[in-house]
Amino acid sequence: MRRTTLLGLAAALLVLGAGLIGWRAFSTPVTLRIAVGPASSEDARLVAGVAQVLAREHEDIRFRIVPTPGEPESAQALDDGRADLAIVRTDAGMPEKGQTVAIWHRDAVLLLAPEGRGIANVGDLRDRTVGIVRKLPANSRLLDLLLAQQEVPRDSVRTVPLDGPEEVEPALRSGRIDAVLVVGTLTGRMVAGTVAAVTAASGGAAPVILPITEVDAIAQRAPLYESFEIVRGAFGGTPPRPAEPIKTLGVSHRLVAAASLSDTTISDLTKLIYQVRPVLARDIDLANRIEAPETDKGASLPLHPGADAYYEGEVETFFDRYSDWIYLGIMGFSILGSGFAGLASRATNRRRARTLGLLDRLLAIVRQSRTAADGAELDALETETDDILGVALGQAGTGRLDHAGVSAFTLGLEEARHAIAERRRAMGQAAVPPFAAAAE
Repeated sequence: MRRTTLLGLAAALLVLGAGLIGWRAFSTPVTLRIAVGPASSEDARLVAGVAQVLAREHEDIRFRIVPTPGEPESAQALDDGRADLAIVRTDAGMPEKGQTVAIWHRDAVLLLAPEGRGIANVGDLRDRTVGIVRKLPANSRLLDLLLAQQEVPRDSVRTVPLDGPEEVEPALRSGRIDAVLVVGTLTGRMVAGTVAAVTAASGGAAPVILPITEVDAIAQRAPLYESFEIVRGAFGGTPPRPAEPIKTLGVSHRLVAAASLSDTTISDLTKLIYQVRPVLARDIDLANRIEAPETDKGASLPLHPGADAYYEGEVETFFDRYSDWIYLGIMGFSILGSGFAGLASRATNRRRARTLGLLDRLLAIVRQSRTAADGAELDALETETDDILGVALGQAGTGRLDHAGVSAFTLGLEEARHAIAERRRAMGQAAVPPFAAAAE
């Protein structure tokens, strides 16, 4: 009985331990490292906002921000294993080990010139100087691509790096530059500030937006780029700026995840991104730009399977994810329960066998007392009867002997004592009071 109890206690502790481990695993938030930069960018601000909301709402996924100097470094951080997620620009270097989760925002490529400078299209940039806002390698490559499309020799166009929109107006007024290239969201600080600076440099006249022709052909040759339409009045003003829709080239900033991350984690992350978007949009306009990427299986930029499952409405339910474990757990508990039932049955059978053995011994005492040769033998039988009585009382006290068992022992003890007393009378001895033989 004691062994069975210890086994049962050990099994209960094992089940409790497994339950605690499972609870710990399911209740502990998953922390994902996300690389983003530079720290002053709108992307970094939006990522910080997402991280704050996830922490405040005690979501199952949290962010730990890994700051980087820019998009290429963020992509490298993911490839190096220093980050699980990254915000990257498609033409600035996509990570080899990354797959798209969501489009963070789409950027327009704008070539602007002040009114009255004699610049109406890309071909007019020959022998001119173009200022590049944030002279990233990707922005320089973009200018090379646009010039090549219009067959403008690259060495015929000079470039000047500009740190931000605040340098555009002085550079235009001083003649240091003739036009400016800027890449960004239409409502973001970079583009809006550059448009305002060019407008101011031309005395309030609407800037000339140089048309980029054959955008679809460029996007087809270089899938990292895409077609982007600037709608009429995108920059406000009266009359509206621009006066007509303009087609230009675009690039996208994407939230990418390491391909090694589980589909479940990325499905949950994608769902959370769209859940927190309305909350963030109240303070960060860029949150409204988050959108779903192309889910075409042949897309040039691969989509993470976990994100694809979310967009296609094929996210697995809790039962789908863990059905195998649930079935295994049920089978395990069933086997464990059967084992304990077997052990309990064996223990019960052993107790019953011991009880029957004591009753059999009482019957043997009755038979032996009738043929006892002398008083010493009767004394020994009397002592053994008293010992059996002690065992029976102990079992009754612990509940291991039921009412029927007590009745059987009572009857057996009475018969044994009666047989011993009858034998004493037959031998001419006085009856020995209960426990007297043991006292002697």
